[in-house]
Amino acid sequence: MHWITVPLTLCLIAPTMSLPATMADMDRMRHDLSKFLSIPRSNETEKSVARAAIKRALEAVGLSSMTHTFIHEESNEIGANVIAVQKGPYFGTGNDKLVIMSANYDTLEGSPGVDDNGSGVAAVLEAARVLSTLDTLYPRQHTIVYAFFDMKHKALAGSHAFVEDILLPLMDRTSTKVIGAVIADGLLHFDPFPASQAMPTDFESFFPDAAQQLHEHSHMGDFIQISSRIGVDEDLVKAFARAYNHSSEMLSTEWQFHPWHLHLQMDITSIQSLDRLYKLHPFLFSDHSSFFFHSKQSDVQIPTIYLTDTLNLRGVRQYCAQCDGLYMMTEQNMKFLALMTDSLIRFLIEMSESAAMSVVDDLYAMLMNYDVRH
Repeated sequence: MHWITVPLTLCLIAPTMSLPATMADMDRMRHDLSKFLSIPRSNETEKSVARAAIKRALEAVGLSSMTHTFIHEESNEIGANVIAVQKGPYFGTGNDKLVIMSANYDTLEGSPGVDDNGSGVAAVLEAARVLSTLDTLYPRQHTIVYAFFDMKHKALAGSHAFVEDILLPLMDRTSTKVIGAVIADGLLHFDPFPASQAMPTDFESFFPDAAQQLHEHSHMGDFIQISSRIGVDEDLVKAFARAYNHSSEMLSTEWQFHPWHLHLQMDITSIQSLDRLYKLHPFLFSDHSSFFFHSKQSDVQIPTIYLTDTLNLRGVRQYCAQCDGLYMMTEQNMKFLALMTDSLIRFLIEMSESAAMSVVDDLYAMLMNYDVRH
């Protein structure tokens, strides 16, 4: 394995809670989480049920999907990603640009996986639903790919196979450019209590400034983490921050938006073992690594950001690995998921250059007026 030097940017964005009207349908996401994203998805029987439900949800909004199978090199197990494409007018040509929205759907053995990563899957499905509806009214310039990865918990095998088997060959064959990939990995857990947020072992030695700022915030789990590389992913981070900021402002005049951006540089060559790398989880060891480190990384860099609530580093999940169940679907957590999904929708509208960008604020106003009347 060859390591390269990759400077990383970590952005922590902290909101306060209120009751918003959103383009994301909270009830629909609650349905998805409770019906097929709250049961373990670690063996093939369990995962096949989830895949079928994901494919049905995509089909319901007019999106056909494909199953991308691959072999996990260490165990020889067969894995399966689900991929759907909303084609732009230049699809398959050098004039096309891809925006990738992704989440893994597998879980740790025995875990119901509501937050990790049912919440990411629910958010990506809801974004696909909204963008499909908008497509009937507003033209869009760029292609959107929705990818649901298998085997994140087995050395990121699904996302690695997607990048190597599908994405890089497509880019090479058609000269298509990827303008952004988003990895959604835990978007549900909001815990605004002091000492609810932990840090990985050795995190302070890797990121002393981030550790200090978390300390100044009383170690509250009231933020969304954005991980990225300095330079390569800078425009993508700014685009998501704009979307998140605007969503927060539009959802409620009382919803104060407090972003705090931590610019961190890390020399990957200093990490000499996978164990050392794992200690940075979830800041690096997730599906975004497949987009950072690939067979053509010296020539092709794929702008990528990783969104997470930090998973088992927050709240009760620090102490209870099996607590990632329906218990997580509190009203406060669902509001947090709605905000994150709403931000992803606005982000996709901007990045795909949908004509809906010109009317999206009017859509918010209509939703808010509807809420006031009802």
